[in-house]
Amino acid sequence: MKPYFNDGRMTIYHGDCRDILPSIESVDLIVTDPPYNVGKDYGTASDSLDNADYESFMDDVVKHARRLCASHAWMAPRYKMAMWWGLLPDAHEVVIPMRAGNAIRQGWSSKYSIVLMVGTPAVLHPDDLWENIRHRGEGYYFNEETFGHPGYTPYPIIAKTIATMAGPSSLVLDPFMGTGTTLRAAKDMNHRAIGIEIDERYCEIAVHRLAQEVLPL
Repeated sequence: MKPYFNDGRMTIYHGDCRDILPSIESVDLIVTDPPYNVGKDYGTASDSLDNADYESFMDDVVKHARRLCASHAWMAPRYKMAMWWGLLPDAHEVVIPMRAGNAIRQGWSSKYSIVLMVGTPAVLHPDDLWENIRHRGEGYYFNEETFGHPGYTPYPIIAKTIATMAGPSSLVLDPFMGTGTTLRAAKDMNHRAIGIEIDERYCEIAVHRLAQEVLPL
């Protein structure tokens, strides 16, 4: 399949990741924030599947991920953890506390998010409690540009995930690229990356983000 964008190090495909993943031979690391199936308006894709269809969708993507590499990071919704532990029984849980603001989930005030890590870290004995990272739900304290994406993941979470799990000069894949945060972080850390996104609006935003100067570490 012809890429939507390719500069030799960063590659973007516009389409359904289930159609594109079979054409990718291998990568070193997968970092992604998949859809949570909670009815968010992503434009092209449905985020309101019935539970069986959603689980089948995620199962397909996880199977492709396991074929492609041994190291993954999934930003998993806490209120669907039974399903995600079933898909990723070998994962290690990283907890990211929220210091201000909250979302109400099943009657509880949600004060942390989770990343499920599969594989061996690239650094020695990293902590699995990541503090001092601001979440999107922290109102005044969160000042990142979200580029109009309803499921935007903060850059520091993605960047720390890559720094923890990627060896030198890795090829990183994000099958649910959104606005390109994984690719932007990979570029800033001198990795190559592949992103797949079903909505062309977000592909265009990702291309513009990649055109910016490399951010200082």
